Amino acid sequence: FDFPNDEQRLWWHGTAPMFAAMLQTAGNDVHDQYRHLGIYKKHIIPFLGVYPTEDKERWLSILTRYGIPFELSLNCSNSIVRYTYEPINEATGTDKDPYNTLAILESLQKLVQIQSGIDLEWFSYFKHELTLNGTESANLRSNNLVNCQIKTQNKLALDLKGNQFALKVYIYPELKSTATGKSIHDLIFGSVRKLSLEHTSIQPAFQVLDDYVASRNISAEAGGEYSALQPRLLSCDLIDPAKSRVKIYLLERTVSLSAMEDLWTLGGRRTDSSTMDGLDMVRELWNLLEIPAGLQAYPKPYLQLGKVPDEQLPS
Repeated sequence: FDFPNDEQRLWWHGTAPMFAAMLQTAGNDVHDQYRHLGIYKKHIIPFLGVYPTEDKERWLSILTRYGIPFELSLNCSNSIVRYTYEPINEATGTDKDPYNTLAILESLQKLVQIQSGIDLEWFSYFKHELTLNGTESANLRSNNLVNCQIKTQNKLALDLKGNQFALKVYIYPELKSTATGKSIHDLIFGSVRKLSLEHTSIQPAFQVLDDYVASRNISAEAGGEYSALQPRLLSCDLIDPAKSRVKIYLLERTVSLSAMEDLWTLGGRRTDSSTMDGLDMVRELWNLLEIPAGLQAYPKPYLQLGKVPDEQLPS
């Protein structure tokens, strides 16, 4: 293979062997394997930026504990390989795009050209609602208002099914919160609430979640058993909105089996057989992992390359 630079060559040789092995393990035939690896080389690797080493300055992505903007995973139940990445380009971190707002747009245009069925309606909506615009980016930059290490605003994920892929976006509104003065909770829940007025199919599930989070947080303020729930990010499928799912990811600091059960059932609001069967598996897994209970702080954003994570190990 030819590569336009050493960074892309290093990304390929550092990740493609594992990627290929996972595709084979998941049962993808050789033609599908070649297609997905070809897409990865041509359309994804050019958006991964500097290959991570100790001696190189690079954009740190919240995607992984090491700030690496790429992650492979496997859906074991359905034998589906997935990879997630934060698109990065030459402008990322510069005055042109200090908080990496724009690279995702360029990356998406590449993917739209090679995969039918991608719908950007909800992407465009949440992108506008939850990430920085040009004026906000310039204001944060010129006034040095961003003090946190975490600057990721969006990332993409591809689920590989046969010779096709399904696309999803994840959006982190922390910088939007800094720019607007609105809480992350108000940004995420407000944007979904407004969307649900037009797309009423998402209203019932959203209302249940909204009620649950509100009740949990009221209880926490009154000194209840569990900590308040804080939204961190949102995701949606980039398909026809009539079929798309919206997910809100919450930060739970109370680490206990009872807190997990409360989350899983949304405070007892969901008790159908599928939910309860899943809860039985969660209980079994919880006991196997021997996770130390207690009120936990959110871990530090990034680990040094090569350091082994030691949070939440059995005591």
